[in-house]
Amino acid sequence: MAVGNIYEADHANSILMAGRADLVCVGRPHLADPYWALHEATKIGDRFGAWPLPYQAGRDQSWRLADRDAEVIRA
Repeated sequence: MAVGNIYEADHANSILMAGRADLVCVGRPHLADPYWALHEATKIGDRFGAWPLPYQAGRDQSWRLADRDAEVIRA
């Protein structure tokens, strides 16, 4: 299990893909943002995750903003 100073989905994914841990635990980012997992999934391009019903209205905007930010980074 890996813990500590993991605050981006890419950090967690790289730890898992490198085989350094079978489980990554993220605590502090969830304290600051209870929907951290949804926001990070959006950043890395996940468009299949389930969003809680009250937040589905903002889902598409979140995806558009993440796509726009990705374009800025690529440019």
